[in-house]
Amino acid sequence: MLNDRRQRLLHLLLMASGPLSAAELGRLLGYPARSVRYDLEAIADWVKGYDARLVARAGVGYYLEGDLQKVREALSRLPLADTPPYEYVLTPRERVRRILLLLLGPGGPHRLRDLAARLGVGRSTVYTDLAGVEAWLRKRGLELVRAPGIRVEGSETAWRRAMTDLVMEELDEGQLAMLLEGRPEAAALQSLLRPLLPQVDWPALGAVLRDAGPPELVVYLTVMLSRVAAGHTLPPDPQLVERVRGTWSWQRAHLVCSELEKRFGLPLSATERAQVAVMVQATHRAPVPATEADLSDSERRLVRRLASLVQTRTGVPVTQDPDFLLNLALHLRPIRQLLGLSQRPVNPFLDEIRSSYAPAYRVAEEMARILEVEWGLPIPVEEVGFLALHVAAAIERARLQQRTLPRAVVVCGAGLGTSQLLLARLRAAFPGLMVNRVVSALQLGQVLAEEPCDLVITTCRLLPCDLPVVQVSPFLTEDDIARIRRTLAQLSASRSRGQAPALLDLLTPATVAVDAVARTWEEAVAAAGSLLVKAGLAEGRYVEAMLRTVRELGPYVVVVPGVAVPHARPEDGVRELGMALVRLRTPVYFGHPEHDPVDLVIALGAVDSESHLPALMQLWEILESPRALADLRSAPDVGSLLERLAARVTGSAATPVPPCSQK
Repeated sequence: MLNDRRQRLLHLLLMASGPLSAAELGRLLGYPARSVRYDLEAIADWVKGYDARLVARAGVGYYLEGDLQKVREALSRLPLADTPPYEYVLTPRERVRRILLLLLGPGGPHRLRDLAARLGVGRSTVYTDLAGVEAWLRKRGLELVRAPGIRVEGSETAWRRAMTDLVMEELDEGQLAMLLEGRPEAAALQSLLRPLLPQVDWPALGAVLRDAGPPELVVYLTVMLSRVAAGHTLPPDPQLVERVRGTWSWQRAHLVCSELEKRFGLPLSATERAQVAVMVQATHRAPVPATEADLSDSERRLVRRLASLVQTRTGVPVTQDPDFLLNLALHLRPIRQLLGLSQRPVNPFLDEIRSSYAPAYRVAEEMARILEVEWGLPIPVEEVGFLALHVAAAIERARLQQRTLPRAVVVCGAGLGTSQLLLARLRAAFPGLMVNRVVSALQLGQVLAEEPCDLVITTCRLLPCDLPVVQVSPFLTEDDIARIRRTLAQLSASRSRGQAPALLDLLTPATVAVDAVARTWEEAVAAAGSLLVKAGLAEGRYVEAMLRTVRELGPYVVVVPGVAVPHARPEDGVRELGMALVRLRTPVYFGHPEHDPVDLVIALGAVDSESHLPALMQLWEILESPRALADLRSAPDVGSLLERLAARVTGSAATPVPPCSQK
């Protein structure tokens, strides 16, 4: 059977008016000439069965001769579904996953040639991909063995977790539901997973597992049954059984395993049940409490302590973010139990988190150190990655709240179908606009009285109201879109007035100094604090309070390499919200194990817990950019430093929607 890519190649040869070289074929199809040659070998074998042959002429190219009509008819009858479309022109990451599906399945060992044929690529490509396969397996405690034959070795526990991770990377929750329900649309998914789980009866499993728990637990149970049916059982582990016996997760695991035994006739040992109990704990999703007050006292204290750290480091008001507090508490509940059972969480996205959310990851490392002291357990890097996602999510929420999305109500009386089309087009054209309702002109007054709104978009004439009104066609023309954009730009401009002070409001020529001389960290902090005092923003005692805070709590104010942000409490002498920046001629040491020495000191004087946060968030964007810090360090004078700072802040701000001229 020809896979989809080879069918495309054969179609191209049949349509060609003359010979085509492998390089030309590769350019037309979008993959290397070397891979084209492997595909041509398969095509040559296939067309022989239909009284045709593939001719290769050196220096000329490839062409077909013989009964080409018979080849065309046979090609038209080939079912594409036998080999799903994603079997061709795979990305390197997709190829790694396909190889893993084969290696972790029951077949093997595998030859390099066979893997290349299954993927439709050259052997050298597969050989290169094996490096990614090896790295993926190593993170999960498994070893890639290349000779004799390509195979995987490792413990049964690690093997099952790897299979679970792989399925979870390939499927989302909706696709898993389709498999368990036996939907016809899931045929391609079954084909994809067949090398890994060849004997699984997904609908039969669905009858038992549909309500067993979250997707990862369902997939693990599926993998467990597949491995046990193939004779791969967990070795006895009396200590694990003893640790979990009698817990709520053991009781839950016992019920599920008993039902699986009854349905599929496979005996599940006490160790198998104990491992299921561990998975139940690891994937347990407790119902979200209504408020932070519903958490236990110890949970509330811990997440508050972590939130204070995050807020200090990022400037994001997470102590007032109920989503952050609740979600973090619920995440930590099973993690402590999991680590207490010596189970290491698997985080397949760790490398991406480290690279994409580096500032959040640095904060998460500090959170992990607090947890290690609190729990008396080592926190692995995989868990640090999960903590970083909570921090990153809080930062994104804060940014969205800073630029509150405008809200629009749509007035349309042209019928349900037309109004829904208009609603869909508005959402597509303006993802930054909250459009949730379509009402009639008669309902508009009541809706505006009940719900906050910034803009009315209407398909009919309306009586004057206090809000901007844009009349549009029910089919939303380009002119309509332009006028809505212009109105949104005007709204954005009016909203920006009267906001809390930003970074450029606080750092002025009076509160910035360059090439200051300080011999110690105390002198450096005092130099920055004295600028606040001279500007009338703080009393002299505030400088002493900053010094005392560092002496008592240590060099936590050194937030990134070379930068310290000392501060104290508002009641310690702050008169007005202020910030001062001092660039030192010679760096000083605060005693930080990683970020010393320091040459930029930024003193903050806050009057409350919120008004300084917009400026602090802008400052954090500067601090996480090595290029921006280099600009500040190389500025020849105060004026140049402020100009470079302004360019950075302006460049990082959200670009307003430009007004469009009306046609």
